[in-house]
This record gives sequence, structure tokens and C-alpha cells, in this order.
Amino acid sequence: MKKKILLSVLISTQLLVAGTLDDQYEKALIAYKKKDFTTSYEMLSKLYLTKLSDVDLSYQLGRSAYETGHYETALAAFERVDMLDEGNIRNKLEMARTYFMLKMYEDAEVRFQEVLQSQSIPQNVRTNIELYLSKVSKVQQKSFTYATLGVDYIYDSNINFASLNSTYQVGGVDLPTADEKHGSALQVFGDITNIYDIGDKNGYAIKNKLSVYIKHHNNHENSDYNIGYLEYNPSILYKTTKYTAELEGGFSILSLGSKKYLQSLSISPKFDWNHSTTLKSLTYFKYASKSYQQNLQKDLDANHYELSYALQKILTPRSYIQAKIIGIKEKKKHGQRVDVDFNEYKLNLNYANQFNTTFGLALFGEYRQRDYKDTNNLFGNKRKDKGTSASIVLNTTITDSFRFRVKALYNKVNSNQGVYSYDKTTLSAGFVKTF
Repeated sequence: MKKKILLSVLISTQLLVAGTLDDQYEKALIAYKKKDFTTSYEMLSKLYLTKLSDVDLSYQLGRSAYETGHYETALAAFERVDMLDEGNIRNKLEMARTYFMLKMYEDAEVRFQEVLQSQSIPQNVRTNIELYLSKVSKVQQKSFTYATLGVDYIYDSNINFASLNSTYQVGGVDLPTADEKHGSALQVFGDITNIYDIGDKNGYAIKNKLSVYIKHHNNHENSDYNIGYLEYNPSILYKTTKYTAELEGGFSILSLGSKKYLQSLSISPKFDWNHSTTLKSLTYFKYASKSYQQNLQKDLDANHYELSYALQKILTPRSYIQAKIIGIKEKKKHGQRVDVDFNEYKLNLNYANQFNTTFGLALFGEYRQRDYKDTNNLFGNKRKDKGTSASIVLNTTITDSFRFRVKALYNKVNSNQGVYSYDKTTLSAGFVKTF
């Protein structure tokens, strides 16, 4: 009987202790979410040894310690998370930042580079990593450069954007549309980025990026649809803990077949605002002057205006979602063509998740509408296009800097001028290498 009473007391005591610990953790979590990092650090420090296998608690302790200047404790907590959850990209980023604050610059550079390999990080996070790496390079008296090279085998179901309809009507007469051309191609893409820090902490940096894209169709009959693209983007950035501002220039050349087709000059101010550690607003404006290089295409020359706003939410240390709205206007520079001046609106959604160290997923969906300004006398109306796009990308890590990627993309456009309605499916598979 005494043994039963003693056992009952022990069980009750353990339950009471567990309940007390859970209550304390809930209070610490409330403080953490309110960004009262001093309180959350004090409370989580006391709970840490009782919940060593709790990944979330260790990460929250690391963040609280970092924000209150306890960098050694932060590093220990982040290293614990890395042991328990090696694929946690957000934790690797926080570990790299902590190394930086501890002036362990070589370790910081290794970790930042590791995070850059992930395809699940959004572009603004990638820019912040580049800025950190530029500061690491400045301390080490060097500029920072990295590059990406990819090769894909691609299948396109409608290379020439042939119409969904077999005929279209002009002036009461039915005319045939072009047949769809389908086939395979080799796709090569790459970029090289250099960033150089020119300021103190939370200061200025200069960024230069060169991008190349080549698409070569395997069937000679489709060679007119071969693509060559070269783009150079210099920019100057300014970063604080609350926002990042960037002024980016651009020069690009596009060739179709073997002929130079389009040349563009652009300027784009960008501004990213951190509402919290997990919620960000991203805006940009872009002006581009588009100049077509073939004499018969010169009337397509246009001024391009683009304004965008995006809201990005970090869902977990491994995933994020981003919604973006874009407004576009193009105005002809000269000539009388009716297929130049238009207003376009886009709404898209991105979701990415790096499930573990080897496997990641990205989903994309978009709705867009384009309204042309001028009446087309052949059709007797103003052209209006409505389009949708959806894609899925799967990638798997073979080594730290070498990945295999598979992508499926579907596009469909419905137009009130039927000849411009089309759909197409693109499938690709290939490798991406970072340097």
C-alpha cells in the first residue's frame, strides 16, 4: 500500500513539473513572438537543458540570444539545431550571422555560401547574404564573387506559339492558322555575380551581375527559334536592419535564330522593408527602352514601365510563400502598329520548401491580363489577352554545389482575337553547378 502511495506521489510530482515547464515555455514563446527577446532569452535559457531535443526551443533560444548580444550562447543553440535538423536552411543563415558577429569570418563565409546553394531562399534573402559576404570579403581584403552554371534538356510542345484554333476569321473570311511545332532543345544558362562592400556595417555595396542564356533546338527546322540572351546589371545597394534599397541598371541583348533581335536599356529602383523577421514587403519600379534591331521590326520600339509590390512570408525556417502584383505599360516610340501599346496586370504566387538537405520543391502560379490600346481594323476590335501559368520545380542535392533539377511549366492564353490564343507545355531536366 505504501509503495502505491509513493508511486502515485512521484507520478503526480512529475506531471506537475512537466506542466510547470510547459507553462513557462508558453510564456517564453509569447515574449519571443512579441520580440521581447530579453525576457524570452532569460526564460528559454532556464528551459534549454530540460528540452535538448526540442528543435524549435533551441532555435528560439538562439534567436533570442543573438538579438540580446549573447553570441556564444546563440552559436551553441544554433549548432544544436544543426545537429538535430541538418536541412534547416534558416538556422544555417542565423549560424552564419552569428559567426560574423563573433568575427569568425571564414566560418561565416562557409555557412553563407552553403545557404546560397539552396533554391528555396527568396531573392531578397539571397541579396542580404551577398551583402554579408561582401562585408566578410572586405574584412579579408578581397571582393566576393560567385557563379552559377546550368544545363537542361528541354521539350517544348508549342515552340512557335501556334493558335489553339485551326482557323481565324478576318473580314468574314476563314484563314488557316500555323501548325504547332514541337521538339527538344539544349538549354544552357549561367550568371556570375561580384559584390564589393564600400561602407561600414549597414552601409553601401556595389554589385555587378552578368547573365547568359542559350537555347539551341535539336531539329534544324526549328533553328529560327534558337535563343541567345546576354544581360549585364550593375547596381548600388544600401542596407539597414529595417530595409534594403537598391538602384539597378540594365543592358541586355536578345537574338533569335542567328540574328540580333532586341536590345534594352533599363533602370530600376528597388526597396525592401522588413515588417518583422518573417514578413517583408518588396517593391520596385522599372523603366526600359526597347529597341528592335531588324529594320522591319523598328516600329515595335517601345518605352516599358513596370511597377511591382510583393508580400513575402517566411513560413518555417525551410519554406516561404510570396504573393506579387505587377502593373506594366508599354508605349510605342514611333510608327502606327496596333500591337505595341498595352496595359498589363499580373498576379502571381510562389511557394518554396527545402524539405531536407537533399530535396526541395518550388511551386508557381500566375494570372495575367493584357489590354491593347489601339483597334485592329482586321478584326474590328481591340485585342484583349488573358493568360495563366503554372510550374513545379523539384531539385535534389548531389553534392554541396551540384544539384539535379526537374521542371514542368504550363502556359495558356485566351484572346478575343483567336489567332493569338495558344497553350504550351515545357518539360526540362538538368544539372545546376555553383562555384
